[in-house]
Amino acid sequence: MNQIVKDKMAREIMVVSNASIFWNIAKESKFYYNSDVNFEKNILENYEYMVRWEAEVNFSYKQPIPYGIVLNENNEIFVYKRWWSGSNAWEHRLHSKIAIWVGWHIEKEDENLTNPISDSLIREIEEELNIKEQDIKNVEAIWYINNETDEVSKVHIWISYIVRIHNSNFELLDWELDNWEFVNISELEKMINSGDYDVEAWTKIVFEPLKDYLAK
Repeated sequence: MNQIVKDKMAREIMVVSNASIFWNIAKESKFYYNSDVNFEKNILENYEYMVRWEAEVNFSYKQPIPYGIVLNENNEIFVYKRWWSGSNAWEHRLHSKIAIWVGWHIEKEDENLTNPISDSLIREIEEELNIKEQDIKNVEAIWYINNETDEVSKVHIWISYIVRIHNSNFELLDWELDNWEFVNISELEKMINSGDYDVEAWTKIVFEPLKDYLAK
């Protein structure tokens, strides 16, 4: 583990206990629309902070992950490969995975934001994709994902946003991202079903609802 990764794992991040977030609903692998339950409200009223390396193995807590599915002017989806298989990054469970979301953990430095969930997502998109604030057209919360099927998922809950941008001519600055492109929903479906790509579980979970959303 290199020093950059060690420093990242030592930071305090937002967490919320399962008892708080699921106090009025059963904890199960499920895709929730905003109309079903307002997890964001539960999180904002009950969150605390924990050192990340502890949170990654504490199954009594969830780490809220705001993530944006970035769409360009043509309704094409931003797709990228996370790290390569020889990476020395700590999160080996996600090496070389194809993904369609941008976002990450909410750190304690974000606690003074008006809404540390959505506001930190906008900042991450601006930083990771090198997108200017004026090029972000709209940010819309759509759904939540809770997935209990693997180690990574059990300690996270996703708060999902559609992020529409004006200008897709940018250069990625984040070293943790590898190859990327914009594809339409049919091309993404072929990538998922072809067997030629190692598509992460959460991208597979969100695909059908995203397809329905784009068909409206």
